[in-house]
Amino acid sequence: MAQQAEFDSIFDQFAQSNSRFAISSIYVIGDSEPVTKTAGTTESDGAITVADDARWHIGSISKTFTATLVMRLAERGRLNLDVPIERYLPAYRKDMHADWKASTLKELLSHTSGLPANAPRSIMRRTSSHSPYEDRRNVLSAMWGEPLGNKVGTFTYSNIGYVVAGVIVEEVTGTTWEELILSEIAEPFDLTSLGFGAPLEHDAPRGHRSILGFKYAVAPESSNSDNPGWMGPAGSIHLSITDLARWGQLHVRACQGRLPNFLSQSSCQMMQSPVTENYGLGWVVQSTEKNGPIIWHNGSNTMWYAVLSLMPDKDLVVAVATNVFASDRVDEMVRELSAALADNVF
Repeated sequence: MAQQAEFDSIFDQFAQSNSRFAISSIYVIGDSEPVTKTAGTTESDGAITVADDARWHIGSISKTFTATLVMRLAERGRLNLDVPIERYLPAYRKDMHADWKASTLKELLSHTSGLPANAPRSIMRRTSSHSPYEDRRNVLSAMWGEPLGNKVGTFTYSNIGYVVAGVIVEEVTGTTWEELILSEIAEPFDLTSLGFGAPLEHDAPRGHRSILGFKYAVAPESSNSDNPGWMGPAGSIHLSITDLARWGQLHVRACQGRLPNFLSQSSCQMMQSPVTENYGLGWVVQSTEKNGPIIWHNGSNTMWYAVLSLMPDKDLVVAVATNVFASDRVDEMVRELSAALADNVF
């Protein structure tokens, strides 16, 4: 009851301060039932209330899915995290600069490969969005002939690195990244709400774009409702807040050695061990004296914002999502919720 009261109080305060936009939050402790609260309408000052089971765009939290997919394939011997990626891209090897060829999956997943953060605008404009699979190759083929400008081994956040990782799993399996996310993760682990791009349901929250300081709801079927589809491995997933928390629980349980059919304990713990700059393989890793490690990731396509936070020593998962870019407010909310709930875990 104390946990619920703390959660309700903090959520209500933040929902009121964010009243023009929708917001949803959830927490779950151990194997108990999740507790969820949602407030707001599908678009700014709209009339359709957002339900607890609405789907939210989670942006770069999608990287945790891509990294998990790589780890699952590595466990089967289909991939090796430490060999040059040229091994997995033989059809493109002759066009790749030596810097790109020498990158490893471990470097891609930890943002230490030296790859650029994003594609140049001139290359972004060449994509069609008709086939994310083909567009990924078109974009990379226009980039990977050039030397890398960032130092290998140092942290440089790279969406492109995760796109390359997505292409590698496609080349190795002969299946698109989107199909693999569904067949390897969503379907077997009951993440039934998972999809890609802006959610299309009429009662789903709409993302809001900022133009001259004003926030405008973006129709989900619009080409402007998300980043180009080829960026999927770096950040195109949407799902319900309940499934987002379930995703966090899967990782907590796997790292406890309780879910080997999802990930082995060693693979899970490798993902949550920092390589450099507090980033592991798809997760941000922070240490606290009071509550142990905090494992988290945030995500945004500039029209949404979401955070998933795990506190393994407390067996606690917290998630918050909103349909406007509000990183400072949501980050503060996650910190307050996590601290308050952790204090009430016995």
